[in-house]
Amino acid sequence: MKCSTCGKEIEGEEVRYCSICKSPLCLDCVRYMVVKRKLVYREYYESVLLCKNCMPEARLRKKLARIVDEVLK
Repeated sequence: MKCSTCGKEIEGEEVRYCSICKSPLCLDCVRYMVVKRKLVYREYYESVLLCKNCMPEARLRKKLARIVDEVLK
């Protein structure tokens, strides 16, 4: 299996998956983001695994580029 970010070969225990797009990642390319979860009676923080393309800055950049393209057409 290959890492979706760097293309490095990954073996069994080294494989992690992005929480959003489910792409395979090596341990060097994994990024973490803390998310606040709310339940009925409590709130807690959870760290989720993300790839480089699913980080909030990257997703926001892509969304803004799409909006600008639609406006300028």
